[in-house]
Amino acid sequence: MKKKVENKENDDNKDVKDLIIDEAVKQFKEGKIKNGLDVTNFLDGLLQPLMQKLLDTELENHLKYSKYEHTKEKNNANSRNGHCKAKNVRTEYGNIEIKTPRDRNATFEPVIIEKGQTRLTGFEEKCIALYAKGMSLRDIEKTLKEIYGVKIGKDEITTLISAVNEETEKWRKRELKSIYVFTYADCLYIPIKDDLTSDKKAIYVIIGVDAYGFKEILGMWIDNTESATFWSNVFEDLKERCVEDILYMSSDGIAGFKNSLERVFPKTQAQRCVVHLVRNLYSICPKKEAKNIIADYKKIYSSSNLEEAEFQLEIFNKKYKEQKRIVKKANDSMQYLEPLFELPQEIRKCIYTSNAVESVNSALRKVTRGKGAFPSESSVFKVLYLRIKELSEKWKKPIQNWKIIQPQLIEIFGDRYTKHLEL
Repeated sequence: MKKKVENKENDDNKDVKDLIIDEAVKQFKEGKIKNGLDVTNFLDGLLQPLMQKLLDTELENHLKYSKYEHTKEKNNANSRNGHCKAKNVRTEYGNIEIKTPRDRNATFEPVIIEKGQTRLTGFEEKCIALYAKGMSLRDIEKTLKEIYGVKIGKDEITTLISAVNEETEKWRKRELKSIYVFTYADCLYIPIKDDLTSDKKAIYVIIGVDAYGFKEILGMWIDNTESATFWSNVFEDLKERCVEDILYMSSDGIAGFKNSLERVFPKTQAQRCVVHLVRNLYSICPKKEAKNIIADYKKIYSSSNLEEAEFQLEIFNKKYKEQKRIVKKANDSMQYLEPLFELPQEIRKCIYTSNAVESVNSALRKVTRGKGAFPSESSVFKVLYLRIKELSEKWKKPIQNWKIIQPQLIEIFGDRYTKHLEL
């Protein structure tokens, strides 16, 4: 008897975690818990009694006396009034059955699980996250059912996701920074339905690096195809959203791009992406010689200064003089390479390629590929915005070599750059 009393005292002194562990160990010894899945099921089984107990305690706090204690204040006429009809509540761990306690004055407003609430927080985020991965509504419905044992209909998922529309439009129209030191422009194509037909439309994307070295996606725009005319509209939109200056912009070099940029941001240095120059050269190379030709061309654009680049170009011209198209292409591309050699190595690496935006576009394609034609432009914006939010979470630090690059920008641009800093 004495031993039982001591054990009870020991249990009273233990915290909740120890009691749960003791119970799990007990069930393991009894053979009720045999593997990791059984452990998960054991913990999941604690949620329902825990939530029910918390609700009952909430009412107890509201009434200011415990269940088995009679109030001494005669003026306090409020008391327990049983429970509401049991309801199913969806949680991350499946459905649980809860009975909300009632009081006679109907003044009790539970907080743990509110009146009328049938879903604990978390499912909205999960639906949106799955949608951002490019999953269809049917796939989301199936996934939630398989993982959590919770059935959420397509209409309900649509309602959850539709709330993203407003957030997407707000993001697309948000005010931008006053200056971006590096920007990268590119397009990807996505099929979108137009009446009874579907056509691939151009999605314009620009990434910017702000005055402190942090990356962000400035926006998305849609047109039937990529054109210099529409790029002008994109640049005008940036200006309307408070962008005053851009130092460098890298792109794939679509015809008229530079002129469109200079009309809106006349001081910005437009840089043709070297990777695209290499691809263009590769496309006209004989297959057997392509590897060697590209290796020799790399010696030109990777030179440490203009003099070395011109020297490597001479060697290139002599070596491939019989292949006039290749020599002409290499010489024509020098107009795009020459400005690079005026810059420090660190800045040069930031602007000689538009790979930054191509990498983002590749991530965006992953959530649109294989989904067929989208029903509308807004649905495309919504899916891509959710994916962009996901990508942006990784951009918490300045770009590589920023501590070296910033003093170089100050030296090259002076007040044009520093006036945008919060010193």
